Amino acid sequence: MEPWQTITIAIINVLAILASPVIALFISSKIQNDKDKRNDKLWILKILMMQRVSSQDISYVNALNLIDLVFVDSKPVRDAYAALYSEYTKNEADFSAERIGRAKTKLIEMIVNDIGYKDKITWDNIQQPYGPKWLLDEIDKKNQLMNAQIDMANIVTSISNPNKQKELNNEAKTNE
Repeated sequence: MEPWQTITIAIINVLAILASPVIALFISSKIQNDKDKRNDKLWILKILMMQRVSSQDISYVNALNLIDLVFVDSKPVRDAYAALYSEYTKNEADFSAERIGRAKTKLIEMIVNDIGYKDKITWDNIQQPYGPKWLLDEIDKKNQLMNAQIDMANIVTSISNPNKQKELNNEAKTNE
């Protein structure tokens, strides 16, 4: 073997010894980042699946607010979120619980596809949440209580402020 070949092999060996830990660290870091991203996606999916019966929870709002960040590279998920957001922000005259339900289901479907569960979790699975009657009754009672509290607050305000009573009456006539 020629001396230049021996030197070349020695240099290659030294470079390989020096580069191996750097390459291993890079690969390890990439694997950990991918795992963290997947866990974030799964967390959002879990929250959305758990809140299918009632989305009256701050974790649901937090999950929706993270979609643009966590699914930054997934156009179908972000488009589905934009469609749901559009439904949520429509004025009361255009409000449709049915359209919101479809948009929520579509968002979950797009997340399921993005994560790789496309053939394992179907549209039918997503649309069939478990909601026991007692829970639905409790949610309804809480909503009724909240509405009653708002009505009482409006009555107290109108009694203490006659001008406010006129505004409330005009608002009620407008809403009819």
